Formats: sequence, C-alpha cells, structure tokens
Amino acid sequence: MPQPRILIIENEGVIALDLDQRLTQLGYAVIGIFASGEQALYYAAQLAPDLVLMNIRLQGTLDGIQTALALREFWDAPIIYLTASTDAETIRRAEQTQPGGYLVKPVDDLELRATLQCALAVRRQANKARGL
Repeated sequence: MPQPRILIIENEGVIALDLDQRLTQLGYAVIGIFASGEQALYYAAQLAPDLVLMNIRLQGTLDGIQTALALREFWDAPIIYLTASTDAETIRRAEQTQPGGYLVKPVDDLELRATLQCALAVRRQANKARGL
C-alpha cells in the first residue's frame, strides 16, 4: 500500500518543518507545505493529497476554516485541524467543514498518528462505498 500523501498548511515555518519531519518518520509522504490558504488552494488540485493537516490561523486573507470550505468545493479528502484555537466560536466554525479531526497543539506522535489513521480509514470506507 502506498504511503498516504499529506499536505501541510501551517503559518509557522518551524512548526511546518517539524510536522514534515514527524510525519515522514511516521511513514507518511509530505507532498507540500504552504503558509497561506491562497497558496494551498492554488496547488491542492494538482497535488491531490490524501489528507490535509491545517492550522486555523494562516498567512494571507483566508484562515484555515475558509480554506477548508473552499477545498470542500472540489475535493473530498479529510482535513485535520492542528491548532491552538480552542474557543467555542472557532470550534463551531470548524464543525461546518466536517473535519476529519481537531488536534490541539502541542500534540504527540501517537495522537497525531491515531487521528490521521482514523481519518484515512473513514475516507477509504467512503470511497469503497462509492465504488472508487
């Protein structure tokens, strides 16, 4: 089975590079890292990731929730939020995107791996049900 292809959308470069390293060590293929929603939207269709790991706070004019809503228009891969935002309004807004998970920073490798595996398993089952 090929490595799942992960797209990272994270506004802080140090965190994005750490995630890249951690995901690679966990057996995932990081296919792109972007700091803004605009960049991610431009490249997402070309990259066709299996899953997106995204911060809610991003550079540019779009936040992670707005970016997720735009991604949902043309793409069905799970989006997992990895963020420090835990206020009720942010979580309510995030729920509108039907996320594959919501992890609060800092997150350990076991929690990260479990959340990614569960989100990818749900996607595989949905694709199987649709005959894909």
